[in-house]
Amino acid sequence: MGKARKPKLHRNKSNPTGLMDVSTLIDRGLAEEAKSGTPISAIVDQLESSDSEEKLCGLQSLAMICQGDVNVAEVVENNVIRIASSLLVDPNQSVRHATAGALRNMSTLSVQLCEFMVEQDVLTPLLALLHRYTGGVQWKPKFDSEMQNQMDEHADTFLQAINLLWNLCESTTDALSALNQTHILERFITFLDHTVYGQEIAIAVAQCLLVVSEENTSCSQVLVTHGSVLLSMLVLEGNDNATLLLRTVIAGIIGNVPALLNSHLSQVLLTISKTLESDHRSALGNLTSMLPLVPTKDVIDLEITDDVPIEEETEAQSHQRRRKADLPSAEELEVRNVGWLLQAQRIAAEILTNICSTDDDDWQDDDSEQENGSDAECVYDYDASNELNRSVENTDKISTEVLEAIRSLSLVEKLWQKAQPVPANVQQILSESERTTMKKLDGLRVSAMLALHNLCNSITTDDLGGPTAVYNVWIDLGQQVFQGQHNEKLVEASTTLMRATLEHLRKNSELFHQMTESDLQLMLNGVVECKDAEIRANWLRMLGILGCLLPEPLVKPIIDFVLNTCANEQDVWVLSEALDALMDIFADNDWYAIVHELGMVAKCKRLDCVMREKLKRDKRQLGDRYPAVQTVRTNLGRFCKYLETEMKKYKP
Repeated sequence: MGKARKPKLHRNKSNPTGLMDVSTLIDRGLAEEAKSGTPISAIVDQLESSDSEEKLCGLQSLAMICQGDVNVAEVVENNVIRIASSLLVDPNQSVRHATAGALRNMSTLSVQLCEFMVEQDVLTPLLALLHRYTGGVQWKPKFDSEMQNQMDEHADTFLQAINLLWNLCESTTDALSALNQTHILERFITFLDHTVYGQEIAIAVAQCLLVVSEENTSCSQVLVTHGSVLLSMLVLEGNDNATLLLRTVIAGIIGNVPALLNSHLSQVLLTISKTLESDHRSALGNLTSMLPLVPTKDVIDLEITDDVPIEEETEAQSHQRRRKADLPSAEELEVRNVGWLLQAQRIAAEILTNICSTDDDDWQDDDSEQENGSDAECVYDYDASNELNRSVENTDKISTEVLEAIRSLSLVEKLWQKAQPVPANVQQILSESERTTMKKLDGLRVSAMLALHNLCNSITTDDLGGPTAVYNVWIDLGQQVFQGQHNEKLVEASTTLMRATLEHLRKNSELFHQMTESDLQLMLNGVVECKDAEIRANWLRMLGILGCLLPEPLVKPIIDFVLNTCANEQDVWVLSEALDALMDIFADNDWYAIVHELGMVAKCKRLDCVMREKLKRDKRQLGDRYPAVQTVRTNLGRFCKYLETEMKKYKP
């Protein structure tokens, strides 16, 4: 139960806006409001116009209007995506640029919308557009020194197209399959040269390669032939955050290609370590000190350097003035810069998570074992199973090379620093003024905790810093969770790590002597108030471990609470976790008096019947969890026989 699984790298864009999925929007009939004369129908008319200026106006409106559920529904219903995507190969460069930008923005709204875009055949014109850049004569961007070194429109079109491809491939395997059938991937290597194509293009191409190289044999075969190029980028010089991100993403790409990772593991681990060394808390503090000073958008600087009155501007001067007005401010540039740092450190944590993932994901199905054996056999099998589960802290499960790197590079300590919350004032400013940065910070903390969780499942207690250090982590995480953390992903990651650390403390009951009933009640309340199944399961598993560590006066309320929780639990997987935790409590102590006082024999028999019925009902929904739940069901039957036998011998 509770295995560490290999995560997908940087899956952080799933429905970031909370919009409903496409099918729901259509089913609700929201698009029925899209009659003639609505903004969407006007946009369609503009997109289908033969005039380039009309198309540009329509694309600009499209980029702005898709901010709400109804507008997305209207876009879906009116075939706008198919119409707009055809403009990716429009003869006019500005139209291609505006189309790539608008579609890229739409692709960030939800995974479901990305899937719909692929169904609407966005990929055909998108791949055709990219072929213009990857085939034929080599091109180079032009950077305007008077415009913050911004690239020319032709190059920026490529940047928007790469980001669109990245989002689509991250959201649907259909996009990935279509990409695999082209020769574009091999040409992408060229664009990793940031000295020619600039940091933004190099980073975007690298991040796209990071996504498409995950468990993709076709891509791996291409990347292996360019291993020397990738390896040279691990030692790129520069301490700026853009270079840091580029190095880290390249390390992630190498990590996705087994042939490269096996040969160059030490270089990848060193890159991860250097990325995690950067002080993100200081960077966020500096950023938040700037944010209150951001000028209001109502103030527009209309200064024209050539002193030409606006009414006498030429078209070129007007275009130049609008470009200058759209340039990012110093604060916006710093937001991007800090975002690069947070992104790099999150990816570094995810790479380490994958490297330290164990592959022992095979479950044992106990259906083949005889359930009608003697009581002694049942007790023996149950105890042996639990002894195996509780040996996590005794052996390292990763290679010596990785273990030595974890020790020498202090990776556990660095990850723990990234998992910590920022000061309350910094968090408040980010929550109010820069939610995108706040979301990236939360993503970093979640990834750091998951990496630590995998380390807890892979290395010994001593390599984690010793029992006292592990206990302090458990206490710190508990305080963070109970201090009003409302982000479900953070709470899930925190409780997952708490559960993993507690597994290492099964032989250190002395650390819990100061725990009181009120402390325990906090955890019990956490289960009662929790709506999320994963988090609820984590709390219940921790209660099971605590039941092996605490004295009898605290064990009894734990057992009573778990029994009552099992009686009311609807989710069969959470029920199995709770029952497994309950049986775990009896691994080292029979607790005869508690069994008698709580009437456990009858309650456990009822739960055995409930478990069988729910398992039969929800078997198809459990997926790869089914064998583990089935194992708990088998053990529960044996546990009931064991309790019944022992109670016959017990005299109060």
